[in-house]
This record gives sequence, C-alpha cells and structure tokens, in this order.
Amino acid sequence: MRLTFCTLLSLVTTTTWAQFCFSPEKPQLGQMVSFTYSPQTTPLAKDSTLEGRFVRYSTPNMMQISRPTTVTLVRQGADYVGEIYIPTKDVTGTMLFFRNSKQPQRTDLNNGQFYVIPVCDASGRIVPHATGGQASVFTRSHFLNETNTRFDPNWVVTLYNHELAQNPDLQSLYWSDRLAALIKQKKPGYGPKVKAEIESYLASRPNPTLTELTDAIRLYDSMGDYQKVNALRERQKVAEPAGSLVQKDRAIAIRAQTDWTRQKAAYEAFVHEFPTSSHLSDLAVIMTNGYFKNNDIPGLVTFVEQQPTTQTDVLVLNTIAFQLADERRSLPEAEQLIKHAITVLKVHPKPRNASANWEAEKQNRQRQLMNTYARVLEQQGKYTEAYTAYQEVINPDDAEASDPRTNERYFLCALRANHAADALPMTEAAIQVGKATPGLKTALHDWYAKQPGNTPAKADTYLANLEADIKADQRDEIQEKLINEPAPAFTLTDLLGRTISSSAFKGKVIVLDFWATWCGPCIASFPAMQQAQNRFQSDPNVRFLFVNTREGGPVQRVHNFMEKHPYNFVVPLDSQQKVSNAYKVQGIPTKVVIGPNGRVRYRQIGFSGDPEATVNELALVVEMLKEGK
Repeated sequence: MRLTFCTLLSLVTTTTWAQFCFSPEKPQLGQMVSFTYSPQTTPLAKDSTLEGRFVRYSTPNMMQISRPTTVTLVRQGADYVGEIYIPTKDVTGTMLFFRNSKQPQRTDLNNGQFYVIPVCDASGRIVPHATGGQASVFTRSHFLNETNTRFDPNWVVTLYNHELAQNPDLQSLYWSDRLAALIKQKKPGYGPKVKAEIESYLASRPNPTLTELTDAIRLYDSMGDYQKVNALRERQKVAEPAGSLVQKDRAIAIRAQTDWTRQKAAYEAFVHEFPTSSHLSDLAVIMTNGYFKNNDIPGLVTFVEQQPTTQTDVLVLNTIAFQLADERRSLPEAEQLIKHAITVLKVHPKPRNASANWEAEKQNRQRQLMNTYARVLEQQGKYTEAYTAYQEVINPDDAEASDPRTNERYFLCALRANHAADALPMTEAAIQVGKATPGLKTALHDWYAKQPGNTPAKADTYLANLEADIKADQRDEIQEKLINEPAPAFTLTDLLGRTISSSAFKGKVIVLDFWATWCGPCIASFPAMQQAQNRFQSDPNVRFLFVNTREGGPVQRVHNFMEKHPYNFVVPLDSQQKVSNAYKVQGIPTKVVIGPNGRVRYRQIGFSGDPEATVNELALVVEMLKEGK
C-alpha cells in the first residue's frame, strides 16, 4: 500500500497542506508521483472543470527544462487526482498550479507560492536545488506569464536564503540571482547591503570569471551605480583583451572614424584580430557604404566579393546598385554588384532581422534584386536581357501589389525589346488598379495609337475604358472627402513682386499648396506637385499657387531655394500667416482646392510619400470641380 505524503511547503518544512497531497512520500528520480488535489478551500472551490499545469526545474543553468505542461485531473468525489513522472536525471523538483480548463484566468496559485513536489535522494534527503530551483522558476523561466501575475520578491529571497543555508557550497550559483531579488525586494537600506555583498563575493574570488563580472555589472547597473559599472567593464577588458567589450569598443571606433583611409586600416586590423567577431557583419555594411560614399566603386566590388556570404547584406548591395543605375554611372560595376547579391541570396542563411517566414521573405528579396538587375541592364541598353529579368518581377495576377514606377520601366523596356504586346496584360492590369504612372499611360497611349487600324482618338477611348472603373472608385472616395466652406479673400505679393489676389481667379479652380523651406514633407511633395501643375498647364481655368508660410526666416531663404530648384511655381508670401490661418492650415504641407464657385472644396494635410497617388488624387479633385461636382 502506498502512503500519501501531505507535509509539503515550498521550503520543504513540516507544515501540512490539506488541499494537496502526493505519494510516494519522498519521490526520487525515475518515479511516477500520484497526487490528490482538494479544491474545497481554494479559489477553485466552485469550479468543476479543472486541470493542472506544471514545470520541472533544476539548477539555474538548466532552467530550459521548465516548459509548462498540462496534467490531466480525474475527479474522485470532491477531490481530483493526477500523476506526474519524474525523469531519471536533471530534475530537482516540480511546481504546479491549478486552473479552470475552460476559464484559464481562474487559478489556484497557492498564494503565489505554487504547489511543489521536491526530489529526494536514496537516503530520503531533499536534493540540492530543490528549494533554490523554485526561486529560479520565478526569476529565470516564463511560467508566471501563464498566470498573469508577478512573483513576490520576499518569497523568492526566502527561497534563496533557505537553499544557501542548507547548501552553502552552492553560493557561486545563486549569489547574483539572490542579490537581484534583494534589489527587487527594496527593503530599507538594501542598496549598501547589496553593494557590500557584491564586493565581498568578488573579493572571495581571486580571479572572478567573466560571467561573475558580468553579473556584478548587471547588479550595479540596476541600482544606477554607473561608476562601478564602468570600473568593472574596464576590469573585464583587462581580463579578456579579445572579449566582447573590447570588440564592441573597437567596432564603435571604426564606425565613428571620419577619415576614410584610417577607417579602412582600422577595419582590416579588426578583421585580423577578431576573425569570428559578431560585429563583422555590421562593420561590413559600414565599409560597403564607405566605399560607395567615397566613390570607389571598383574598390567596392573587390571588397564585396571578398566578404563571406554570412557577412553580406544583399539589400544594401541592392540599394547601391539601383542608385548607380538610376544615376547612369559605373553601370558595369553595378551589374557585378547585383549579380553577386543574387548569387549570395541563394545560399544566404536566415538573417537576424528576417521575418518568421524566411522563405516568403527570401522570395520577396529575390524580386527586389531582379528588379534592380533589370534596371541595370536596361540602363546599359541590354533591353532583351532586361525584359527577361523584369518578367521575374512582374506578376499580372497581383497588379494591386505592384510598383507604378517599375510598371513604367517594364513597359518601356518591352517597347525597346519589341515585346510590347507581350507586356500588355500587366500594363493594362496596372492601369485598371491605379498602379500606373502618367508616363506609362502616355507610352501605352502612343503605342496603341500607332498600331494598324488605330488612331489617337481610338487610343484615347482605349485608355479611358481601362481607367473607367478605378476612376469611378476614386471619384467616389474623393466625393466623400469634398467639403464646402467659404474661401476667404486674400491678396499677397509673390517672389517676383507681383500682386496675387483671389479676386482675379473668379470662376477658376485654385490649388493652394502651403509650404516652407524647412518643411521636409513639403519639399518631398514638390516633384508630384510639379507633375500635377504640368497636367493642367494649358488649362486657363486652373491655377496653382505655392503659398510660402510659417517660414520663420528671411525672405531671401525662399528666393535661394527657388533659384536652386527647377520648379516654375508662383510663390505668394504669407509672412504674417494671415492666409494660412484663414484657411485653417493646422500643419504643412497642406493642399487646399477652391472650386469655381469660390468655395473651399478640398483640404489635405501632409504628404503620403506616394507621388503618383498625390498627382492622381489632386488631378481628379480638379477635374471633378471643373465638372461642377
């Protein structure tokens, strides 16, 4: 007959828990433990669907075994019984709590101390770590996350103290965890006490290990004693001259070096001294960008091709190669770089910053690289090869996820490679879902008009039919954005000294763009605004005014800006912010459109960063207002 042992407290004393009993009385490794749980006096007294959750624990460095597991409970009258197996090694105890299986937030945590089954040795003595391991469950595992509670630092300190009183030889394993618990406990005078114990412990170790120094640093850091932290870090550097701290300092110095020649020399020395450093990947990116910024493109190619694949950032190479292609410089080298990136990606392990679905992200990166490869080939006049590369990027079945500028380059490349008809499905799909640039629409229109039997008028109809649905949807969306407010009259002077008065624009659509030279989004939106203005440049009933406001500096700054940039804007000066205030401008850039009836019909703050979307929406607003919408 098996005896039932009901004398368990988390400190393994002789206090009785009536609600939890287990047998055998002194469980050992490799045994099955049966237990009885009586919930009548617990928070689960009125619950009927119960289950247990438990973790096994061991020494502090073995807490990875603390994976929460469910134990099935079988009801016997008013009680519940279950069984837990104790493995044959690496376990010093088990901790449990009970909960309603259908309402997991309803729990019995035994007042935050959980229910514990300690492991005993052959003589019946509680094994070392049976108590300290409980504290480690609280401080080194995620078991409490399931219960949405925090551990009681007073209880954890008690557990550590009991373990060390029974097994003082375990001091080196528990000292820092115990002191961390004392810090969380925050009893009066804890700071000096903890610091004294840190110094005492380190003094007792003639040659503290790097782990011990790191633990001491962590403790001092949590108390805000940064002088001690820095002193111990210097001590770590002396103890480990090739260690992580020294490497980190050297890496930071390389990053901060502004002299290119010295930066290269420092990097080469670092690679020689620390060939397996974890900082090499980040430093390789720094050097890659360094070669590019210093316009040493041949040197960049040589450097990149010498790097291990694990230290090669293909997205950085992609960015550089694309910029070189866009600027039409070093095109053969740009081709080498992007080809190398494509080769590396095929064997590249999952990067630290990759998403959980690496295979899907890898395919996305492959498309990015192929897009750049196609651009590089195209800029070199290799249109047939570029068209083939673009076909790996383009997906007519997913036009909504496509990039308008890529769509334009694809069709223009197809034209030059005599594959325009083959590229037609994607081009039409892009226009139908609003993913086409004005340049793409123009190119398609002109090509279509030149086909046998076609005319410019037929091309107009063809393009209008392609855009009909998306324009209808966009018009519906814009209709909901339209407002109807009075348009305050204004008179301003522009940069050329001309008087600009709203009264001169009666019956016209007026687009006001409120901006300042210091406003990044304002300046970023100007290329799109230039496109929008160009679209209506021959229309006498549409006027664009770029009202400079909130400048906060001399007018000459505005003159200088406009002289340096090729925008043919009319720039009225709202130096007192009277007009911007009258038009309820809360931030810049703000676009305001006044209808032919002299009423404010549209107001948009900010810039989305999408030039095509900005141009299309603004153009539709103007067209709708001209139609009297």
